[in-house]
Amino acid sequence: MTQTGDTQKWESQTALALGSAIEKGKLDPRDLTATYLSRIAELDKDKHVYVRLTKDRAEREAQAAASRAKAGLRLSPLDGVPLSWKELVDLEGEASTACSRLLLNNIASQDAITVSRLTRAGLVTLGKTTMTELAFSGLGLNPIFGTPENPHDKTKPRAPGGSSSGAAVSVANGLAAAAIGTDTGGSVRIPASWNGLVGLKTSWGRIPLDGTVPLSPNLDTIGPLTRTVADAAALFSLMSRSRADIRDVSLRDHAVIVPDNLVFSGLDRGIAKTVEHAIDRLGRAGLRIVMKPLCTLEQMEQLTREGTSILAAEAYGLWGEKVETGIDTMFASVANRFRTGRHGSAAGLAKTLLARETVRRAYLAETAGFDAVLMPTVMSSPPEIAPLLADDAAYGEANRKALRNTTLGNQLNLCALTLPVGTDALNLPVGLMAQAPHGHDEKLLRLGRAIEMKLAQ
Repeated sequence: MTQTGDTQKWESQTALALGSAIEKGKLDPRDLTATYLSRIAELDKDKHVYVRLTKDRAEREAQAAASRAKAGLRLSPLDGVPLSWKELVDLEGEASTACSRLLLNNIASQDAITVSRLTRAGLVTLGKTTMTELAFSGLGLNPIFGTPENPHDKTKPRAPGGSSSGAAVSVANGLAAAAIGTDTGGSVRIPASWNGLVGLKTSWGRIPLDGTVPLSPNLDTIGPLTRTVADAAALFSLMSRSRADIRDVSLRDHAVIVPDNLVFSGLDRGIAKTVEHAIDRLGRAGLRIVMKPLCTLEQMEQLTREGTSILAAEAYGLWGEKVETGIDTMFASVANRFRTGRHGSAAGLAKTLLARETVRRAYLAETAGFDAVLMPTVMSSPPEIAPLLADDAAYGEANRKALRNTTLGNQLNLCALTLPVGTDALNLPVGLMAQAPHGHDEKLLRLGRAIEMKLAQ
């Protein structure tokens, strides 16, 4: 197999770069897939990244991609490029357990819609990746199915971020060219941020959820985890059947708000310094930045904290009976989080939904005329795993800190993008997040590409 660059090996290449090499005849999809499978066998012996591989499927799809490439009949720029799928996404004939013993017998009769769309675009399915049990945590720990360690600290096992933990690590460790996860409160963006990746929380409803194990139908979304904004845009376009054009972008075409309240409070010092430096560079490069408090962010945070939790209520409504029956088979910290949904009422949930809509409308009015709101993706660096497993209170606090900023985008029904902007004092990745109104995914990706290009200089 030929390398796709003069100085970089294939595992550090972007999905689009691999696709381009396939198109030019420099790379055979069969060789690429075989090398990924070999690398997974070598580096993921404990199966903490991949729950299961779909080797036969991957080899068939790679063979078909090779034939199309030879005939000049490629289906998309990513035809022949291997990717991974979060375990809760249906693959025909495979279990969709959401990495919980409660769903061991949940065998998919067909591919999820989004799997079908990417398969028809020629992408190669490597397998299904580990995740937080039933997707209900932002830390990515799963002591039952396995926790993939954050690859950016070789001295101490640190949280990978969740719930799309294996998805992020599969890309960060060169075990997939890209990954597909889901985001209900930050489950794409947190692991993307902690693993130095791009993560897109798509607008609710832009990508069909059919064939995915639900957590909160009012909040669940599907999104890619990639090395670049261009890769994210390409995958979004294929999954949403739209066209995200990120050519000819410029920071000078955009105006953003940087809130000087809530989302910058309580940050790890290293994160604050890195994010502030990145924002300063963007401002000096021509991005129009207005710093001001956004009262609606604080209102939504308070509503999420004090009102009936939409997420907890819907999650317990869907899975409460199974949780109560099989609670002894679950990771206790996740089970405890599910059980917080027992105390809500239909009236309380209705009240929260109405209040959420009021705050959402006020937020859109407060941010009108701006393309996005910029903020740190996560307020803390990835914590060490051992203390979180030993102390449920420590787990709960770390989870709260991981989710505080990201969940605002879900609750306000926005789209959001995180991209890496440097490292903190521990040399761990730091993410900058941009969030935009619902349905503005394509515009958000253009802004993200402009930011990415400037910070890469």
